[in-house]
Order: sequence, then structure tokens, then C-alpha cells
Amino acid sequence: MSLPLALGAVAAPRTYKLTTTSFMRMNEAEERNVYHTVARQTLLERKPNNTYRLAIDVLSFEAENRTFFNSLAADLNRVSNALIVQTDIYGRLDRVENKGEMLDTWQRIRSGVSKKYEKYYPKAFFEAFGQNMQKEGVFEKTIRHKGLHGVLLPGIYGYGYTPDVPVPGTRVLEQFINQVSLPLQITTKVVESQAPNHLTLEVVGTLNQEALQEDDLRRLFRTMADNPLLKVNMHVNCMERYTLEAATGWLLQAEQRLEVAVPGIYQNNVHHTLETVG
Repeated sequence: MSLPLALGAVAAPRTYKLTTTSFMRMNEAEERNVYHTVARQTLLERKPNNTYRLAIDVLSFEAENRTFFNSLAADLNRVSNALIVQTDIYGRLDRVENKGEMLDTWQRIRSGVSKKYEKYYPKAFFEAFGQNMQKEGVFEKTIRHKGLHGVLLPGIYGYGYTPDVPVPGTRVLEQFINQVSLPLQITTKVVESQAPNHLTLEVVGTLNQEALQEDDLRRLFRTMADNPLLKVNMHVNCMERYTLEAATGWLLQAEQRLEVAVPGIYQNNVHHTLETVG
């Protein structure tokens, strides 16, 4: 395919099931979990500049291992279960358009949520949560290239793909570890598909060392380890695969693997698999 890949109109929304397996280790603490999300994506508009306006609705969410933290996350995520998003020409999340509806939902549930967790979090935490939704671009940082929205909106459109010609690019996972972002150098290429009417893309990512906030990263982990001399070297492995309808550009299946480690103190492994279910 030499023409730029684009997302075409379809007769009905697509429903997807996302399964996420995660492993996190920080110092001696570890957490493993598996999450199941069902979501619906609707193309509302393809604009003349080849950007997209989409509705992404979370229909259900379940964690196999129910913990305090994913319970809190599920309650807070109620404000973002129905998003209208605008993308750039590559299909990456640019901005969320229905912030007003999100704030209305938050005002409706805020009292109950803050009361539920008042023994663990001060009122200031929930006040900041509401304020961040109103600040330009702040909420978008929490979902861009992450979780469900990172799988559905990975930024694969707008390029002309030709066999044996990899397409280079960059990606930044903002606020990946506290306020420190994870910059990646990525390469995307076409690979052989199992069906003639499918297009399959593979993405390989490595750490973009030049863009890494090394001083901030070093300071963060030395504080966490209570060791001012801790040697901080980050290792990153990123592999992704997307299967799309060749005619429409719509996603059929996807897989993402991201492994990030700082030996001796930190490990974060995430594996997403996405399939079309309706």
C-alpha cells in the first residue's frame, strides 16, 4: 500500500474486547492482574484534513484480582467511560471534546466517591482530579498511548506503507512514571497477512535515549530507593501488531507488549490483546 492509510466510514460502530495482563514491581512490592474491557468505537466524522472525530464508549470493565487501587480507578474512570475524541492525521489522540459532560458526571458522583475513600485520600485529591479535567491537555496525557485508548488510537494512519520499507517515527507516553515521560523510537512495517483482504502492521519500539528526562528519572528512583548513589539504567522493549481491514482501515485485532525495567528497583510489563466482537 503506497497511498496513506486512512480510516474509512463503516455502516455501524465496532465493538472490541480488550484483555490486559499487567505486572508491576516497585522495590519489594509486586502486583499482578488481568483486566477485561469491552468498548465500542464509532467514527463520527472524517474531516477534510484527514483527522478523525470518534466516540469511544466503555461498555464494561472487570479486574480478575479486585484491589483497593483498581476499585478507586474504576470509580474515577466513570467520568471517562463515554468520550468524544479528536485525533491528528495519524489517528493519535489529540484532545477530548466532551469535557463538559465529563465534569457533569464528576459533579454527580464526586460526593459519593470522596466519601467512599475519605479514610485514605484527602478532599484535596478529589479537588485536584476535577481541576485537572478542566486544564488544557492535562487529562489527555493520562490516556494518550495508554490502555484502551492507546490500543485503539496508536497512530498508524497517514503513512504510505510499502513492503520491506520500514516507517520510522517517535512516540511519547507522558507521565509514565509519576511526572517522568517514556519516549520511544518506533519502526512500523507491513508484514504478510493471513487473509488477502487484511493489512497487518508490526511495530518495534526502543527507548529514545536522547529525549529521556534522565536527571528527573535518576532523582525519582534514587528517592524511591533511598539511595543517592543508585545506578539508574532504563531498559525498554516494545512490540506491537495490528490487523486491519485493507479496504476501510478499521482495526480488527491488535496486540501490544511493553516491558520497562530499571534493574534492582522497578519493572512494568503490560500485554494488551484486542479482538473485534461485534
